[in-house]
Amino acid sequence: MITLCRYECKACHQHFGQDTSIYERHLLESGSHHYCKPCQREFGSAKALQAHLDQSQKHMCCRWCQSDVDNIRSHNQKYHTQCPRCKVWCANMEGLKEHCLQTHSDVYCAPCQTLFTQTNNLIMHLRSSLHQPKSVRCPHASCGKDFVSTSALIGHFEAGTCPSGVELEDVDEYFGHHCDPQQWFVRKELIFPQRVWEIPSDHPKHKNCGRKPYICPSEHCAHATFHSLSSLLLHRETRTCEMGYRHELPKLLQHLFNIVVQL
Repeated sequence: MITLCRYECKACHQHFGQDTSIYERHLLESGSHHYCKPCQREFGSAKALQAHLDQSQKHMCCRWCQSDVDNIRSHNQKYHTQCPRCKVWCANMEGLKEHCLQTHSDVYCAPCQTLFTQTNNLIMHLRSSLHQPKSVRCPHASCGKDFVSTSALIGHFEAGTCPSGVELEDVDEYFGHHCDPQQWFVRKELIFPQRVWEIPSDHPKHKNCGRKPYICPSEHCAHATFHSLSSLLLHRETRTCEMGYRHELPKLLQHLFNIVVQL
């Protein structure tokens, strides 16, 4: 005797035999499907299904609870979970996590279960110490702190938090006038002159008086410019720029580190 398989889900590569209820429950519970039980109709996305449910007055049956309700919106607010980004309703937190993975993967960190507003925010998060090892060590003997990237190390110098005493103006002076004489990455005429007066520690750094002396040599980003060396390095670490002078930059940075070591 040959048993025919009446219900087959090609999208999920599953077979359900002759049992309509099992197949329909699969359509209702799987994050890969967006199924309206009263209409026995599947939609292309969760957003399309939600719009369908919102526009029709006859859908007073909760798709997850399988029960009739007086007010579907109030019911959802009380018993279910809404996506903060696209406002689609999910059965519970687990359903929301699956929804975010499938629909908002460009702004969602699954390990941290965190939804970001922009893709760049997710990229920065993934490059943080929460996800990256601190493999870059400060070269100065009196410091020895570890950082997740070279840009973070340079930011450490610029912030004036290194025991070496190096701060933003020193980084500009060393890199602009000693490390990159060819001016591949910096236009030294835009480096703000070193001050001869003290600035209180609680005051903000000058960032070259608003000028942007640092430049990315890539045409992909139209030679983007930056206020500080750490910003340039972060740009090159997080973007897909054509990495012009990619072999020279580590050498220039090593020159900068050698200067810091001697302080």
